[in-house]
Amino acid sequence: LLICDYTREFKMPRAEVGTPKWLANKMKSKGLQKLRWFCQMCQKQCRDENGFKCHCMSEGHQRQMLLFAQSPGSFLDDFSRSFEKDFLDLMRRRYFS
Repeated sequence: LLICDYTREFKMPRAEVGTPKWLANKMKSKGLQKLRWFCQMCQKQCRDENGFKCHCMSEGHQRQMLLFAQSPGSFLDDFSRSFEKDFLDLMRRRYFS
């Protein structure tokens, strides 16, 4: 007589400590990440260098870069205005509250 126990849950093996998969899982579990791999044009954050490279090769990123090439001045002005506004807001909150 063979009795099967289907009540056990199947668990995937954990990634080995120190591997890129392990590191990605640790970063993902923390929630917020450092903005080391961030595409300013697409406003997209990537977890690692490989993800960033894949993003840079994506069709959406290529389209954004073509738009930038057509009128770089307008994009740079927008980035500058946004930076200045956020920086001044930060300074007001930090030093004048």
